Amino acid sequence: MKVQFRKDGLDKKWQVDSIKRNDENISGKVEFRDSKFIWPESVASGSSSLHRLDNHIELVTCNLIFNTRTTIERIPTDETKFYAMHINCTSLDLIQSSDKKESKLGGPFHSIAYWAGSNIDSCYTIQPGEGLLGIIIFMSKEFVQSVFANNSLSSNYTDEQSFEAASPCLYDTAENRAYKTLTEQKETVSLPMPSSIGKLQYDLVQEILHLNQNPSISETLCLKANIIKILGLYIKRIINSNERSEEFVCYSDTSKIFEVKKIIDENAGSEQISLDELAKTAAMSKTKLKTKFKEIVGTSAYQYYLDVKMEKAKSILEASSIPISGLAYELGFKSTSHFSQAFKKHYGVTPKSVAMKNYPTSNFISAEAV
Repeated sequence: MKVQFRKDGLDKKWQVDSIKRNDENISGKVEFRDSKFIWPESVASGSSSLHRLDNHIELVTCNLIFNTRTTIERIPTDETKFYAMHINCTSLDLIQSSDKKESKLGGPFHSIAYWAGSNIDSCYTIQPGEGLLGIIIFMSKEFVQSVFANNSLSSNYTDEQSFEAASPCLYDTAENRAYKTLTEQKETVSLPMPSSIGKLQYDLVQEILHLNQNPSISETLCLKANIIKILGLYIKRIINSNERSEEFVCYSDTSKIFEVKKIIDENAGSEQISLDELAKTAAMSKTKLKTKFKEIVGTSAYQYYLDVKMEKAKSILEASSIPISGLAYELGFKSTSHFSQAFKKHYGVTPKSVAMKNYPTSNFISAEAV
């Protein structure tokens, strides 16, 4: 099924059209009623709601599991009427396409955000059994302008000329580049954030998803505060990226680094991974891989590899009574001593102390004296 959404401005209503393929046996159609998007059970189960926070910000929350292959498409406006920011919180990559290009919106902690003006089409294809968990923030042009106008969020600029006249901060190089990135480029896909920032963004989105369907005044203020924080993190990431590279990393390099990152995520806890193998996967030299990985992910490939390995080790120690010597071998460390030293450097405590805390009566074979 294809579901098309159309909206000509934040002051306009959503129009929804459902288009069935000939081979589909689907009863009903997707509708928008009472601030909710109603999905037929044959298409998807769960909830999707619209929250109109004020004249300049709207929020759509999604928590859906799809029962049939579904394409979700937003029809573009003739000109930019507003901006949309998509953040995916499912554990799997969500494939998003627009302007004949595809982007992967990654899941928790290292998630990336997709930003586009309303004049750009946006399309997602979701397979049966896959979910859509996340938010879409819609912001008016005036709101985005006001963010850069000395952070005067209450200002209402009706045209570009009056905005620029009131905004000397735009002539600061970093702010100017960030503003132009958001308003002049057709679309942007943010670089993955370092773990601490990515987790902060994820936590902010989770707070939004867990607020009531009909938020009170205080909850609405919390929603707006979280949205402003998320936008602030996004702008900060753009500024940092521009300062490092003068422009966004080209999409092809970003896509290759995502593949490398995925290999590390899936294999760092069970086998040794060489830089040569990763460079071959990315079709890059080792030097370029190291440079691009740090530029995009925010840390070196080795440090990220070690972080994933340590997170795996900690989760195993907390969930089972495996001997530390066996765990060190399983994770590919040369010795128990080497593993214990790396673990303590990463977490500030020894693996034995973590293991004993969760399984105090077990006998752990370790090198701790170590």
